[in-house]
Amino acid sequence: MGLLKNALSTRKAMQKSPAMDIFHELSDDELHQLQNCFLEILKDIIAVCDAHHICYMAAGGTALGSVRHQGFIPWDDDVDIIMPREDLNRFVQLFDETLGDKYDMTAPNSKYPLESMIYAVYKKNTLKASLQTLDTALPQGVHIDIFAIESVPKNPIVRAFKGVTALVLQYIAVSSVFRHFNSPKKKEFFYQTTAGKMNYRLRMTVGFLFSFRSYKKWGNLFDRFVRGKKDTGLWAVPTDIGHYFGHIMPKSVYYPPIKGPFEDMEINLPHDPDAYLKNQYGDYMTIPPEADREKHWSVGFCLDVAAKEKQ
Repeated sequence: MGLLKNALSTRKAMQKSPAMDIFHELSDDELHQLQNCFLEILKDIIAVCDAHHICYMAAGGTALGSVRHQGFIPWDDDVDIIMPREDLNRFVQLFDETLGDKYDMTAPNSKYPLESMIYAVYKKNTLKASLQTLDTALPQGVHIDIFAIESVPKNPIVRAFKGVTALVLQYIAVSSVFRHFNSPKKKEFFYQTTAGKMNYRLRMTVGFLFSFRSYKKWGNLFDRFVRGKKDTGLWAVPTDIGHYFGHIMPKSVYYPPIKGPFEDMEINLPHDPDAYLKNQYGDYMTIPPEADREKHWSVGFCLDVAAKEKQ
């Protein structure tokens, strides 16, 4: 059962795979530099949100870091935020005007290139590439992921039907992206374990079977499908780790946001951070053992690519 679980989930398969030479393990000093870079990006995004009355909230480990550590989780190497769908749409529309000089974006259903089902803001002239974007024309830099909060149907039968359909579309879309950006290095990485090999073959097979449409069209279709047509008072984050059913909670858990400490600033948190974090992590105040801490494999790390290229 454990093997099947890891084989079906690309995230779990990657977590169980050992590192390779192409990956860059951050030193303590580099992690500190990375977190400072995240703070810079976060402050720029928040400034735009505050200026244009766009609702955002810290998500996942970023929200947990605020509550448990009053800042970054000490070993954390990513930052996640969430936005209600209408606010996210407005943020995308304003992106070029407000942040385009300094940042790139990837986003479904927009003029920006599709890298995954998750919206992301990348700082230009930096490098922290994923295995997915390695050797592609997609942005390669330090980035913050933005997850859309969607309204979901209140009727449990309608919600179940939409949720299952969303899961199928998401698996097809992610597999199509996986196959489109395939590389020998990616195959080598996944083939290190049985679960990884099974996951790789499954993703490639599904991606091939649905290749009659482009990966962008599948990604855009999923993104459009999960959008709620009206506010039902029941919210979810379909692209987060739990997928469509993982974080379905009353709107009052998410909204309106409250303030929480984060390093040298304040950040918006879901309205009921205890309910939100219990849903995501269970006993969230307990520090997990090192072996269970989430890791994000990245290829290279540089906060000034132009200067490095001149050397």
